[in-house]
Amino acid sequence: MTLAVRDSRPATAAEWDALWTACPYATYFHSRAWSEDWSAYTVGSLVPAPVLVTFNDGRRALLPITRQLRRRGLAVRHLLSPAGTYGGWLADQPLEAAHAELLTGWLLRTRVPLWWRVNPFDPLAAVPAQEATEPDVTHLLALEAGPEGACEKATHRHRTAVRKAERAGLTVRRATTAADWEAYFSIYESTLARWGRNASSRYDASLFEILRRRGEPGVTLWLVELKNGTIVSGAVTLSAPHHVVGWHMATLAEHFQLRPANLLVHEMARDACERSLDWLDLNPSGGHEGVRVFKERCGGQPVACPVIVKDAPWARAVASCSIVAAKLRQATVRGKREPDGASEASRD
Repeated sequence: MTLAVRDSRPATAAEWDALWTACPYATYFHSRAWSEDWSAYTVGSLVPAPVLVTFNDGRRALLPITRQLRRRGLAVRHLLSPAGTYGGWLADQPLEAAHAELLTGWLLRTRVPLWWRVNPFDPLAAVPAQEATEPDVTHLLALEAGPEGACEKATHRHRTAVRKAERAGLTVRRATTAADWEAYFSIYESTLARWGRNASSRYDASLFEILRRRGEPGVTLWLVELKNGTIVSGAVTLSAPHHVVGWHMATLAEHFQLRPANLLVHEMARDACERSLDWLDLNPSGGHEGVRVFKERCGGQPVACPVIVKDAPWARAVASCSIVAAKLRQATVRGKREPDGASEASRD
C-alpha cells in the first residue's frame, strides 16, 4: 500500500489537547494554550486554526496552525506557531519519514503563505529542514543525568558565577502575585531601553498579564531576589510534558556583576530535573551574539531549528517589482550624476 493522506479537516480543541499531551516531542509552543493566548494578545489578529490529517495506514497528525490576518484581514498567513517559535505536527503514534514528507508537502503546496520554525525535538525534523530558507539554532541542556549532569558542559566561568551569586545571598523563587509580574515587566522595560533598536522583540504588559492568568503548570515566572527582597532578574518558562523552555529573560543591568542570570539558569535546570523532564531549552538567541555566548557558557549545546518561509506568489511578484524599481531609481540617480553615462568601475 502506498502511503497517502486520506483526510484533512479542522481539529477540535479536545483533539488538539489529546495529541499535544501524547506527543513525546511536543513543546509548549505547540499547545492550544499558546495559540489562544496570542489570539487574545493580538485581539484576534491571530486565530487558532488546527488541522487534523489522517493517513490511509490509520495514523494521524495534528498541525497546530495559527492563522495570521494581515492587511486588515485581506491577507492570511499560516504560522506553525506564534511569535517565531517551534511548529510542526503532533502525533500520538510514531510517524515515519514518509509521513513527514507528506505533511511537509501538504503544508508547502497550500496557496497560503507559511512561517514555520522546525521543531528540533522531532525525530523527523531533518525532513522539513531540507526546505528551510533561514538557518538558526537553539541551545539545549539535556537533563537525563540530573542537575549536575545538565550543566556538565558549562564553562568554569559559569560555575564560578553561580557560586558568586549564592555567596552574595541571591535567591530564586516562583512568582506568586500580580505584583511579582509587574516587577518583572519593569525589569523587561529597562532591558528594552538598554537594547534600543537592537531589541529583537517588544511585548506589551498585556501579554504578561495573559500569561500570568494562564499560570501553572504551563507558565512559570522565576524571580531572583537580593537579600533585601529586591527583584533583579527573572525568566518566564513554558512547560510541556517532556520539555521546558526559557522563553523570556530579563535582568537589571546594575546587578549584572552579581550574576543573577547564571543562578537562574542553574535553578531552572534543577527544577526541571526534579520534574523528570528531558530538556531545558534556552531558546534561539535572536541574532544577539552576547546572548548566544551566555547560553553556551551555561552548558547549552547548539541544535538546529531552521525556519521555513513560503510567500504567496503575488508577494514574490511584488518583491521582484520592488527590486527592479529600486535598481531603476539607482540608475536614474547615477545618470543624473554622470551625464556621460560612465560607471564608477570604468573611470580612470
